[in-house]
Amino acid sequence: MKHVIRAYSVTNAVMLNYPQYTHRQGYRWLMVAAKWLMLSTMLWLSSAQADEPLHFTSAEMLSISGYGYKPPPYTINVADIEGTWQPVSLPHALRPALIPKLINDEQANLPTIVTWYRLHVPKLQPTDYSRHIYIPRWKTDGRIAVYGDSHLLYQSHANMAWNGWNIPLWIPLEETAGATTPKVILIRVERPHSSGGGISSIWLGEYNKISWRYYVRDVLQVQLPFMSSAAFLAVGIFSLFVWFKQRNEWLYGLFFCVSLVAYLRSMHYFLGAEPLPISDAWFSWLTINSLFWLVALVHVFLSYLHGRQKRWLNRLIMGITLCVGVLTLPLLSGLRNVYSMASLVYILLLIMGTTISLVGWKSSRLSQSLDGLMLAGWGVIGMMFGIYDLLLVNNYISIESIYLGPYSNISAFLIFMIILFRRYIGAIDTIKQQNINLENRLQAQSTELQKSHHRLREIEQRQMLAQERQRMMQDMHDGLGSTLISALRVVEHGDINEIDIADILKDCIDDLKLAIDSMEPLEADLLLLLATLRYRIGPRLESSGIKLRWEIKDVPPLDWLDPKKALHILRILQEAFTNIIKHTHATEIRTATSVEGGYAVVSITDNGQGFDVETALKNGGKGLSNQKRRAEAIGAKVKWDTDKTGTCFTLCLPIKRVESIESIGTNR
Repeated sequence: MKHVIRAYSVTNAVMLNYPQYTHRQGYRWLMVAAKWLMLSTMLWLSSAQADEPLHFTSAEMLSISGYGYKPPPYTINVADIEGTWQPVSLPHALRPALIPKLINDEQANLPTIVTWYRLHVPKLQPTDYSRHIYIPRWKTDGRIAVYGDSHLLYQSHANMAWNGWNIPLWIPLEETAGATTPKVILIRVERPHSSGGGISSIWLGEYNKISWRYYVRDVLQVQLPFMSSAAFLAVGIFSLFVWFKQRNEWLYGLFFCVSLVAYLRSMHYFLGAEPLPISDAWFSWLTINSLFWLVALVHVFLSYLHGRQKRWLNRLIMGITLCVGVLTLPLLSGLRNVYSMASLVYILLLIMGTTISLVGWKSSRLSQSLDGLMLAGWGVIGMMFGIYDLLLVNNYISIESIYLGPYSNISAFLIFMIILFRRYIGAIDTIKQQNINLENRLQAQSTELQKSHHRLREIEQRQMLAQERQRMMQDMHDGLGSTLISALRVVEHGDINEIDIADILKDCIDDLKLAIDSMEPLEADLLLLLATLRYRIGPRLESSGIKLRWEIKDVPPLDWLDPKKALHILRILQEAFTNIIKHTHATEIRTATSVEGGYAVVSITDNGQGFDVETALKNGGKGLSNQKRRAEAIGAKVKWDTDKTGTCFTLCLPIKRVESIESIGTNR
């Protein structure tokens, strides 16, 4: 308490020696809080020193030789233990032989040693909290039992070799009615004669005073190896499913193998409190050989990262791993099992792992692989951890120290995650860059296509204009031009009168009007084309005294109808009307439409005098021949049905698209 008062006085003195802060309200409250915090801390320390837990760093030891393993007695009288007790310091450990004898709980004649440790507990004051015994670690290839005042408080009941040696002991003393803190604590440790063993220092105290030590040790020694290896395996399983979907990314499958082997390797850190489902021999083979598998898989992973394969090293690593796995099989009873050869096997493993790490480091530097350098660097550090653990296994280091192997696995897990994360991010960045490049290429191609499209449209427009000019010139030459030339020749010879000249000029005007009408947009509408023809031919029929009966019905659209083909149709029908006006002396014309099969049919019927079609085609003018040739050019058909009562001209136009036509020259 004097220390508390002195600390409180010091705090006040500190505040008085800094008057420059007193005028600031914030600093005043800060110093007040600091003063009370120091006061509370010192009061807690004073209370803690009053009830400090017992920490046993010395004990009395007695060793008794025997044969075979024997179960511990339920009660024991110290006086019945024959021998001389010797003082020893805790932690106390004996170094094992380099090659101990085979450990097998079925060998009844196996030389064994039972070591007793005796602790005298001073008189303790009654407390409201239960007291516990806390033993950070014990080591033996056998079993342990703890007695309090001759009564059995705890005994291990798992396997002999893998018996929970890494799990700290937490033994309650006063959790039953009427229980009191024992005055003497006996610890019985049974082991083979040639193997080492030992026990750490021992704590005894109230739950609220020493439980944190137990929980911290339990987390560091047991829970952290379990949680890290389980997390490693969970991520590995996820990688396995990724590999199932992306078989070419075999690095993910390799990562799963590494995580599985790392989990198998870590099992001995947190298993053993309860009997194992397999024998010690097979568990020893599995957990020790898994370290070779882990080193071999890391070598494969590292070789993939730096890309500089060394066949001699690959064969050496795979050969050693295979030979150790086969030679240490429990089935080969003529040889020692792997547990008894653990120290020699670990030395071989350290040599192999160090070689892999150094070669991998050099190859990664040459290939400038950052991932390879990280993994190889971890390998070097991991081998240092392995040397430390080997010394700890053989009791060259205090048995209260913590094994670094689990932390090496945690580091490996983080490094593998970093490598996969970097590759994942790199793959995303690559895809993004590829998308950007693709977008730029598409944009460039789109721009180029637009330019090409504009050029093609210009070329097409020029071609269309050229074709239209050519068509107009051809039509003017074949139609209007031919008519004018014929009229000019007749006039030059003086064989024509004014009426004939007027008729010729009317024909020329009709030809010109038809050429102009063919340029109008028709949208595949035959009826619109016929209406245009009616509008043009109607006045001439009326002036000739011919009555027109217009019986036009709707027909399907002709998707092939364009100005060029429309002009052919108009000229065919114009020629039919002209022949009727000039040659038949008809008084009535009937124009009708219908659909027959796949054709739209246009018929023109008159009541004039008929004519012989064959004779007209052979000896007459070129009008009928031109009609026939124009119909064939557009894939249509024409026919004439004639007798004394009149003539029926029929034009059959295909409804479906016809082949494109070539320019034809017709003379009227």
